[in-house]
Amino acid sequence: MPVVKLGISFPVELVEEIDKISKGLKKSRSEVVRDAITKMISDYKKQQAIEKAEKIYKEIAEDEKRLAEDFLSICAEPVARYKTGKKVKTK
Repeated sequence: MPVVKLGISFPVELVEEIDKISKGLKKSRSEVVRDAITKMISDYKKQQAIEKAEKIYKEIAEDEKRLAEDFLSICAEPVARYKTGKKVKTK
Protein backbone atom coordinates (compact mmCIF):
# COMPACT_ATOMS: atom_id res chain seq x y z
CA MET A 1 0.00 0.00 0.00
CA PRO A 2 1.37 3.46 -0.84
CA VAL A 3 2.41 5.54 2.16
CA VAL A 4 1.89 9.27 2.67
CA LYS A 5 3.82 11.23 5.27
CA LEU A 6 1.84 13.55 7.50
CA GLY A 7 2.99 16.25 9.87
CA ILE A 8 0.87 15.79 13.00
CA SER A 9 1.27 17.56 16.34
CA PHE A 10 0.86 15.61 19.59
CA PRO A 11 1.12 16.67 23.22
CA VAL A 12 4.46 15.65 24.75
CA GLU A 13 2.76 13.29 27.23
CA LEU A 14 1.06 11.42 24.41
CA VAL A 15 4.31 11.02 22.49
CA GLU A 16 5.94 9.65 25.64
CA GLU A 17 3.13 7.09 25.99
CA ILE A 18 3.42 6.17 22.31
CA ASP A 19 7.18 5.70 22.74
CA LYS A 20 6.67 3.43 25.78
CA ILE A 21 4.16 1.32 23.86
CA SER A 22 6.43 1.25 20.80
CA LYS A 23 9.32 -0.03 22.88
CA GLY A 24 7.14 -2.65 24.61
CA LEU A 25 5.70 -3.90 21.32
CA LYS A 26 9.00 -3.57 19.46
CA LYS A 27 7.28 -1.49 16.81
CA SER A 28 8.07 1.90 15.38
CA ARG A 29 6.22 4.97 16.56
CA SER A 30 4.57 5.17 13.13
CA GLU A 31 3.35 1.56 13.36
CA VAL A 32 1.83 2.16 16.78
CA VAL A 33 0.06 5.32 15.61
CA ARG A 34 -1.14 3.59 12.41
CA ASP A 35 -2.44 0.62 14.42
CA ALA A 36 -4.26 2.93 16.84
CA ILE A 37 -5.87 4.93 14.03
CA THR A 38 -6.79 1.76 12.13
CA LYS A 39 -8.48 0.37 15.27
CA MET A 40 -10.31 3.63 15.86
CA ILE A 41 -11.61 3.66 12.26
CA SER A 42 -12.70 0.02 12.56
CA ASP A 43 -14.48 0.71 15.86
CA TYR A 44 -16.16 3.77 14.36
CA LYS A 45 -17.43 1.76 11.37
CA LYS A 46 -18.74 -0.98 13.69
CA GLN A 47 -20.49 1.66 15.81
CA GLN A 48 -22.13 3.15 12.71
CA ALA A 49 -23.29 -0.30 11.56
CA ILE A 50 -24.68 -1.11 15.02
CA GLU A 51 -26.55 2.20 15.19
CA LYS A 52 -28.02 1.62 11.73
CA ALA A 53 -29.05 -1.95 12.64
CA GLU A 54 -30.54 -0.73 15.92
CA LYS A 55 -32.67 1.80 14.02
CA ILE A 56 -33.83 -0.87 11.57
CA TYR A 57 -34.68 -3.33 14.37
CA LYS A 58 -36.63 -0.64 16.25
CA GLU A 59 -38.66 0.02 13.09
CA ILE A 60 -39.27 -3.72 12.68
CA ALA A 61 -40.35 -3.97 16.32
CA GLU A 62 -42.80 -1.09 15.85
CA ASP A 63 -44.22 -2.75 12.72
CA GLU A 64 -44.53 -6.08 14.58
CA LYS A 65 -46.27 -4.35 17.49
CA ARG A 66 -48.78 -2.73 15.12
CA LEU A 67 -49.36 -6.06 13.41
CA ALA A 68 -49.93 -7.78 16.77
CA GLU A 69 -52.33 -5.03 17.87
CA ASP A 70 -54.25 -5.35 14.60
CA PHE A 71 -54.43 -9.12 15.02
CA LEU A 72 -55.62 -8.84 18.62
CA SER A 73 -58.31 -6.32 17.66
CA ILE A 74 -59.57 -8.73 14.99
CA CYS A 75 -59.56 -11.56 17.54
CA ALA A 76 -61.55 -9.41 19.98
CA GLU A 77 -64.43 -9.05 17.51
CA PRO A 78 -67.31 -11.43 18.20
CA VAL A 79 -67.51 -14.27 15.71
CA ALA A 80 -69.97 -17.07 15.15
CA ARG A 81 -69.00 -20.37 16.76
CA TYR A 82 -69.43 -23.66 14.95
CA LYS A 83 -69.75 -27.15 16.33
CA THR A 84 -69.80 -30.26 14.18
CA GLY A 85 -70.71 -28.25 11.16
CA LYS A 86 -73.77 -26.54 12.76
CA LYS A 87 -73.84 -22.86 13.57
CA VAL A 88 -74.06 -22.07 17.29
CA LYS A 89 -75.25 -18.68 18.55
CA THR A 90 -72.75 -16.49 20.36
CA LYS A 91 -73.71 -14.59 23.47
